[in-house]
Amino acid sequence: MIRFPPSWVLVLVGLILNVLAILMSSIVLDRLSGDIGKLNESKEQNRYSIQLAWNSVETLERKREAILLHIQSMPAENRDFMLQEAIQLQLQHWIGKPVPQISQGNLASLMMLINQAQQTLRDKIDDYYLENLAIGERALSLNEKIAWYKNIGLFLQVFGLALILARDLARKS
Repeated sequence: MIRFPPSWVLVLVGLILNVLAILMSSIVLDRLSGDIGKLNESKEQNRYSIQLAWNSVETLERKREAILLHIQSMPAENRDFMLQEAIQLQLQHWIGKPVPQISQGNLASLMMLINQAQQTLRDKIDDYYLENLAIGERALSLNEKIAWYKNIGLFLQVFGLALILARDLARKS
């Protein structure tokens, strides 16, 4: 004859399993959800940085156009020194390096400086994009962990309830 443990033991084990499931849900899953939230926040910050970098690339392109228009529009003897200095200071601010005087002779070096600054910004954009891909992979991994823990928690709850109900079944037989 098979002897089953007393019904109070089954109820106790069932309650312990349910408490474990609740603790797992409230502690582990909340922590993992918080981690996913932080990853999503980082991803949004990177998207914002990408947008700012693209805006800077476009602004540098407008600066290039302004330089070309300025050089073409005025004869060499009538160039406005204040306007040249203002354009030079603006360009220096956006490039982050000293800029030679704006003139026909320095046009190649000015274009090279703008190209270098734009390429630096494009490289930053690439880095942000690749970082977002890595963040997405980490978030996917965390979502898989969350699903696994939810399944384990559900199993513990159902098994615990089955043990609790086994007490009632033991009484009937």
